[in-house]
Amino acid sequence: MAIHAEPATAPARNVSPLRTDYTTWKILAWTGPVFLFAIFVLWGIVAHNIPPFPPSATPDEVKAHFHDLRLPLMIALSICVTMTAFYMSWSVAVARVMERVEGPNGLLSKLEMMGGTITCAPVMVTLAIWLTAAHEVNNLTPGIMHMLYWMGWLLFDLAYFVTSLQIAAISIVFMRDKRAKKLVPEPVIWWGWVTFASFFAVSAIPFVTTGPLAFNGVISFWIAFFTWFFWIPSLSYFIIKPTDRNKAEDEAAGRVDA
Repeated sequence: MAIHAEPATAPARNVSPLRTDYTTWKILAWTGPVFLFAIFVLWGIVAHNIPPFPPSATPDEVKAHFHDLRLPLMIALSICVTMTAFYMSWSVAVARVMERVEGPNGLLSKLEMMGGTITCAPVMVTLAIWLTAAHEVNNLTPGIMHMLYWMGWLLFDLAYFVTSLQIAAISIVFMRDKRAKKLVPEPVIWWGWVTFASFFAVSAIPFVTTGPLAFNGVISFWIAFFTWFFWIPSLSYFIIKPTDRNKAEDEAAGRVDA
């Protein structure tokens, strides 16, 4: 007589065999808004990048811009280079919430974490390029200053698809959430797709210096950047909030110490 073994019971996708550090998880989730604050206030306002200095500016005008704003540029950019790392730490917290939907071995949560980490590289390098331009403005020719200014924008904008993959991964995973009350609501998920779509416009910036597709234009800057600026805090709220919800679920299921 054949003996059939009972199939092993598969663990729930959202159960980790290891103890979860909810305090660190919540701290990391808050680093997203901190990153946004640094970029918006320091890079955007203090360094006069909202709106950006025009791409149509001549080399002499670019040098004069960096010369006149040398101190605020150096202060804002030097801090932002360091604080950009918070986007990476925020991405770790996002990935942790995504694992509650797709499981600890899901590919999309790993793609999101890699996308968030690699996003930091072009941002940091761009800020360092502009910081160098401000620091060395008295030693560099207008032509070199113009080159550094454009080099920064080309790197900053055209590396967008790394972030696009991060946003797509997040949106796909939370669309798959089958809970009656999703961890991330539909409007935030769809705003991610709006942000994803808006980034494609910046591919035009090497070819135009005026108009809506220029890097200071309505589409390539005001729409593309601000969809991302609104996406970060809206998603952050629902990354911070599920921490307590997930802890309560785990405690109710006996998976953590109360």
